[in-house]
Amino acid sequence: MPTTITCHFPITVRITGTPSPAALERLGEVVEQALIARLGFARARIAAEGYPEIVAAEAPEPTRAAP
Repeated sequence: MPTTITCHFPITVRITGTPSPAALERLGEVVEQALIARLGFARARIAAEGYPEIVAAEAPEPTRAAP
């Protein structure tokens, strides 16, 4: 029987200075791409340790906190 491990973690983005409205719009995309890259790295490391059958769980629709 397969083992299921579910992980939830918050993400905090700290901004210094005064970003433009365009920079704030782009921020979500930048964070999303960074997260995708880190999860890919984690998945590869876990597979290298002998657990290649990792399946992504269904994630709830993302929400963004109001500024």
